[in-house]
Amino acid sequence: MNTTTLKSLTLAVTLVAGMGAASTALSAVPPVETVGRGAITTCPSTTISGQAQVYHSDKIVFMIGQGNLQPLIAADFAALNALPRLIEFDIKIRDNPLAIADIKAKVLSFMGAANTVANRDLLKITDVEYATAVCPKTP
Repeated sequence: MNTTTLKSLTLAVTLVAGMGAASTALSAVPPVETVGRGAITTCPSTTISGQAQVYHSDKIVFMIGQGNLQPLIAADFAALNALPRLIEFDIKIRDNPLAIADIKAKVLSFMGAANTVANRDLLKITDVEYATAVCPKTP
């Protein structure tokens, strides 16, 4: 076997081994959060670990375009579509810093609207800011 063939064979075996190991490894891709929950933060009176806890939230500024939003609950149709159009609103929602935020899905779920293509097309996100709240650690 000549040197070129040996190098090619070594490279092929290394690539196959690497691809096999990569397919069995845990994914480093974070999950996607689609539910928007209010960013109400209450510090616990004590923490189990004795370390300070940090809470993350997003302030999402958005506008609703002309058209009807489809609600998650049919009875909410009138109230959802009574919201003014083409003005800026903002909401503050909890944020998981270990996940990818689907901002439009979070806004829709917060408002009680279905996460559909038509509803997503009616939303325009104009700004996203973030905040953190740090609870004091236990003495």
